Amino acid sequence: MAYLSLFVIALLASFTHARTLGDSSCGSHLDKLDTCSATISFSGECYSSKIDLKDTEYAKCTTNAFFWSYPVNNMTLVIETKFTQQRQPYSINLDNTQLKGAILHVYRVFNNQETEITTQDKVLVQRSDSNYQVILKFQAPTQLSRYGVQIDYKSTSLF
Repeated sequence: MAYLSLFVIALLASFTHARTLGDSSCGSHLDKLDTCSATISFSGECYSSKIDLKDTEYAKCTTNAFFWSYPVNNMTLVIETKFTQQRQPYSINLDNTQLKGAILHVYRVFNNQETEITTQDKVLVQRSDSNYQVILKFQAPTQLSRYGVQIDYKSTSLF
């Protein structure tokens, strides 16, 4: 009976680990909701979290929808797409209307330098860098003010 219990626990643990991606040092998670859609969450004690889409199923999508659950502090999103894998330049069109009011600032990270790109435009457009990535840092309030924020973007080849 004890062996059966251990087997069930091990099975559940491996299933949960297989579906969750993220930075374990901050307790960050990317939990699949549907194809090209996930919930991002991390511990409120963590000041800065990072989600890297490299080698994930989300990197194969041209349209992604992420729900950042309980957005506080900073979250860096490393975006890779099918164009990254093909080593083709691309741009992302980020739906900015969802971010307004929930995200204080958006920064583009390039060569470890942050440049503020916050805008009131409906769509925030960013081109991939020389590594065929788009790295964005989202700065939320330090205290919880919203249940969550939707981060939706579409990637388009520049060829």
